[in-house]
Amino acid sequence: MFSLQKPKIGLFAGGIEQYWTECGMDELPAAMEKGALKLKERLAKDCEVLYPFLIKNETDAAKAGKVFLENEVDMVLMYHATYIDDMMSVALINEIRGIFPVLFLSQGLSGIPDSFSLIESGTCWGVNSAAQLPSSFKRLWPGFNHGFVFGHIENDAAIAEIVQYARAAVCVKNLKGKKIGLLPHRSAGVPMYDTFPDETRMMGQTGIKIVFLYINELLEGMKKVKDSETDNLIKELYKICDVVEPTEEEIALAAQQAVALERLVREREVDALAIDMFPGLTPICGMIPCVGMARLIDKGIVVATEGDLSVSVAGLIIKELCGKPVHFFENLMFDEEKNWVLGGHEGGSAGFSMAKRGTRPKLRNTQYINFGKVPGAPFNGVLPEFITDPGPVNLLTLFRCEGGYEFRLARGESVDTHPRDVHFEHTIFKPNVSLKNYFSRIAEAGTCHHFALVHADISGEIEKVAEILNMKLEYLTG
Repeated sequence: MFSLQKPKIGLFAGGIEQYWTECGMDELPAAMEKGALKLKERLAKDCEVLYPFLIKNETDAAKAGKVFLENEVDMVLMYHATYIDDMMSVALINEIRGIFPVLFLSQGLSGIPDSFSLIESGTCWGVNSAAQLPSSFKRLWPGFNHGFVFGHIENDAAIAEIVQYARAAVCVKNLKGKKIGLLPHRSAGVPMYDTFPDETRMMGQTGIKIVFLYINELLEGMKKVKDSETDNLIKELYKICDVVEPTEEEIALAAQQAVALERLVREREVDALAIDMFPGLTPICGMIPCVGMARLIDKGIVVATEGDLSVSVAGLIIKELCGKPVHFFENLMFDEEKNWVLGGHEGGSAGFSMAKRGTRPKLRNTQYINFGKVPGAPFNGVLPEFITDPGPVNLLTLFRCEGGYEFRLARGESVDTHPRDVHFEHTIFKPNVSLKNYFSRIAEAGTCHHFALVHADISGEIEKVAEILNMKLEYLTG
């Protein structure tokens, strides 16, 4: 697990002051404050909450917005502790300048009791203004993007949804400016039109940056690797892996390349690497870079093979949401009776740390390619082989449609079974629908055939990311 940034929420809570300045409800501010502090307490476990003061008028609302902006909160939570007029809400929105707002439709009472006081009733009047506000937004600013959560403060599901929004807001905020290095470009040896990227559209929708790395940079870097660096990595590989077919010379070349690849990524300051192995990189460098790719994944870098930009971005989103490493996955074989899909990629698709607990990764030669007819290439490459841990998984990718990129998401589980003799890192995925429905949805919705697989169910957070980015999300499973 990599370190995760704790979301920072700006809590906007209050109501119009006429109730206690003109209508004699002197006890209402204290009751509202009690509810706001309770909400802050409920969120404090998972988020840092900035609650400046109880909002009572338009001036207060603008001041609170300035506080949120100055303190760089990730999200603003709008809680109508009693009725808030639209001038107050607009004053807030005008100040926060793009910080994502979430409207929480809640109330001070947990239900509708048989009897209640005027003050208790007053802590529920914000239901009316919170129901009103989305319609006002539609009239003021058509297409204005904001979140919405319904439920009482004591409702765990409602609090969890607010936290999901906060994590998604951090993700979208951090996604902007993330650098994806293409080494050296999209898949060129085998054209895959479904993965052909639209770099400009992707940058516009997500805020990522794209840089290009070149084969000669890696080749020159390999020449500069010290023998001691190579030897240290060789020892580590033999310690953590069972070496099956590869010779000592092949392991040494893979280790030298891995050290150089890591250094290149670090020096170019990229957050994700979309690498195309053929037809240039592997023959020129003399080794398929799978060991280096797997090690990069262990070090927190998102790695996608075949130059896949969509999976690179999907992997960055996943890493921001849950801090877990990402497995580059495609559907390779199915078992209809068990509702299983065997998937993975040719190597370098998962970090060594992702191997199923209680098993040891193996280092193998490639299963179906010997490079015998590729000038300059080794006869056999070195690839990690293991099965990943069991448990809930999500599969995510982005697909270029007529209106831009859209999310495609599948849910299911990684099956608890033994590793297969496939010469690459793999997961046996069991979707939570039948295989017929799963593959039918893929055909119907359209999707890249590559996915970023994570061992977690963060589908709720992914939904919120898509919502904040104003991008469509299609489920490929239930």
